Amino acid sequence: MSKNLSRFPPNSSLGNTDNDSYVGHMCYCPMHLDLSRPRESVADWVGSGKSLLPGQAVSLVTFEDGTSTLMCDGCGMSAIRAAVGDPEPEKEKPIVGSVTREDMETAGIYEDYRSTFRDAASVTPGAVDPNGELYPWAIDKPVFKIDKDSFTDAASVASAVQEFNRRHLVDPSREKIAMGMATHYEMMTSRRGG
Repeated sequence: MSKNLSRFPPNSSLGNTDNDSYVGHMCYCPMHLDLSRPRESVADWVGSGKSLLPGQAVSLVTFEDGTSTLMCDGCGMSAIRAAVGDPEPEKEKPIVGSVTREDMETAGIYEDYRSTFRDAASVTPGAVDPNGELYPWAIDKPVFKIDKDSFTDAASVASAVQEFNRRHLVDPSREKIAMGMATHYEMMTSRRGG
């Protein structure tokens, strides 16, 4: 995913203006956005996502061109399911969480969102570290590969995700380290605010 703002969503590394956040990433999943009106350009969405904070569970979505973006843990897989799902879902059908196709069309992002994530090659689960990098949940850094031949609908993706999660359990020691990152971040921001 390039940083040139040619199509929605913006790259996660763009637009985090939260002064308390030193991670520098935002999740631009439609569930976190005000979809009540369209924006003039993709650049107008920059800064409107959800800040990703140290220790937070995330998905690193990597695209066929080698670029990547961070999203909240569930948002990355939701994007993949939306991209491989029904090519023309009903307007009232939820696409991501409770966000419908109609909601996304109102905001002018439906086609770009699906088109962008059709180019996804893999998803790597983990937590975001204080430097904005992925801290994988397991030492062997398991990667969920997007198999475009076998992922024909959202159900096939969901089944593969369940199998991936069953085979690649979160390492409790790494989860504890991520929790430590979150606690440290909370302590640092409370000191700055108080």
